[in-house]
This record gives sequence, C-alpha cells and structure tokens, in this order.
Amino acid sequence: MKIVNSSVQKIDGMGLVTGSPAYTDDLVLNNNVLIIKLLRSPHAFAKIKSINTSIALKVPGVEAIFTHEDTPKTQFTLAGQGFPEPSPYDRRILDKYVRYVGDPVAIIAAEDEKTAEKAMKLIKVEYEILTPILDFEKAIDSEIIVHPENVHTNFEIGYERERNIASKAYDEKPGVDEGFANSDIILERTYYTQPQMHAMMETYRSYSYFDSNGRLTTVSSTQIPFHVRRHLARALEMPTSKLRVIKPKVGGGFGGKQTAVCEIYSAFVTLKTGKPSKIIYNRKETHTCTTTRHAMRL
Repeated sequence: MKIVNSSVQKIDGMGLVTGSPAYTDDLVLNNNVLIIKLLRSPHAFAKIKSINTSIALKVPGVEAIFTHEDTPKTQFTLAGQGFPEPSPYDRRILDKYVRYVGDPVAIIAAEDEKTAEKAMKLIKVEYEILTPILDFEKAIDSEIIVHPENVHTNFEIGYERERNIASKAYDEKPGVDEGFANSDIILERTYYTQPQMHAMMETYRSYSYFDSNGRLTTVSSTQIPFHVRRHLARALEMPTSKLRVIKPKVGGGFGGKQTAVCEIYSAFVTLKTGKPSKIIYNRKETHTCTTTRHAMRL
C-alpha cells in the first residue's frame, strides 16, 4: 500500500521528454553507415524476366546492389508467432515474382540517400506482367495461382497452394439444428471489416553492424526481437548464436511491429559488405509496403 495513491516517476520519462537518444535511429553511432533503399515493383503481380544493374553500379558512392539472383533461395515467414510458426514459409529476401505494388525488386546500398535514389532510377527491369487477384473473395479456386512454387508449412494448417488458401479450419458445435428449430427469429447477415493501417509515429526502420565479437547485430523498432532473430537466422542461413537483435524504445507499434518488416535488408547488406547499414521506411512505404490487418468477411 506504499504505492497506492502516490505518484511514481516513470523511469524513462525524463529522457523521453528531454529528447535523449532512445529510438532506433538515435542509436546509429557510425558516421559511415550505408544507406539502404529498395527498388519496388510498380505491378501488382509479375515475374521478373531480367534486371540490369550495370549502369547503377557505376554511380559514385554506390557500395552494392542486390537482386533475387544474389539472395539465398531459402523460404521463410516474417510473421511474429512463436516457433513453430503456423504461417506458410512463402517468401524470400528477394523473389523473381512480385506480388503487390511495392514488393521489393532490388536492394541498393550507398553512402547517402541521394546516391541510393539516383542509382535506383538507373536499374532496368523487364517484367512479365501477370494478372493479379485483387479481391479475396475471388481468390479461392481462381485460375491464377499466387504462389506457383512449393511452400513449406511446419505442420498441418489447412494450406492449399493450388486453391490460394493460406490456412483453413472448421469447427461445429452440437445442437445448432435444434437451436434453429426452437428459434422464433433467425437472422442471416454478411458483414465486412476494412483493412487497418497501424499508422505508428516511428516508421519501420533497422540498423545493422558487426559487434566486437563478430556477431551480426540488428537494432530495430520492433515488438518481437526474439522472433526477428529466428527469422533472420533462417533467411540468412546463419545460426542464431551469430545474431543479436536489440529492441530500443519503440515509437508506436499497435501490433504492426509484431511481424518482422525491414530488418532482413539491413542485416543482409551488412552480412554481404561487412559495413554498418540502415534502412528507414518513409511514410508512404509504411502505409503501402508493409503488413496490415486484413479485411474480413463475417
């Protein structure tokens, strides 16, 4: 009862109100950190036929450009559940298929943002444009298959790749027919919810570097540091003992940061170049190129 009805000072309150370094980008200590930008697909569904980065690589200040030909073929999920994840392992760091407007096509690492954006405009991509599925009610049993490749699941979740079903379950309680028979009024309605954007103040961002022990370390605005480490280990084909994920103060998440988002890109660039790197999603990328809460039909 010593605490009840008394004022207790928040431990981190003074640092927050005085603007002390607390968030992910505040903790970037290296002035020579590489800046990462992502070339994104303009198409909702397409297959990449060719990518030419030769001109972009000649831009002074460009450290590296990576495409799907440079990344591991291991498939993984970025979902934030504990292991074994029920979500299908249906994505790569970069894929030859793009499945939404904004899907990453190439990773550009340069000495500053202006250089990265200049190089990004010089990358030439040839697409085979495919017909997208834009209505989830028309997706099931469509002639268009979203994932033509085989996809791994850790256990039976009702996944049917050929039918575009990520997961399904069915459960019926006894007595339903009897309940209907005894009902004076039966209402049957269909309801729809809207997709929801989490719209946190601090957009998605991460910073990666090798520490003094040679561990690949990623500082991220995330709600799930241990899940992120597991996802990075699988995607990068590394043991978790060689990876560390640090979660500083998070400037809003609301569930949107309960999935990995951008950490894979900074970790991959640092792994390949040996240099510190960071990626910061702008507001448009945060709204259009990340996970939302799905619309539903009930």
